[in-house]
Amino acid sequence: IYLHPMIRDAHGRKMSKSLGNVIDPLEVINGITLEGLHQRLEHGNLDPSELVVAKQGQVMDFPNGIPECGADALRFALVSYTAQ
Repeated sequence: IYLHPMIRDAHGRKMSKSLGNVIDPLEVINGITLEGLHQRLEHGNLDPSELVVAKQGQVMDFPNGIPECGADALRFALVSYTAQ
């Protein structure tokens, strides 16, 4: 298990449910469309103005959604990251 006090997104922002930039590991394993990512945001508790910003971020970061990577790829990425 790798514990780290703060996880950041690709833009250096703290990952947080309240910002809408959190990625569910199951979405990496199974894959999800951009529309699916947007629906997840809409079912959350984001302020409407933050919802717009979060959706724009998803379009920039995942224009085609998140492809199915499988559990082994996720494990490898996490282990590779700890070496840094």
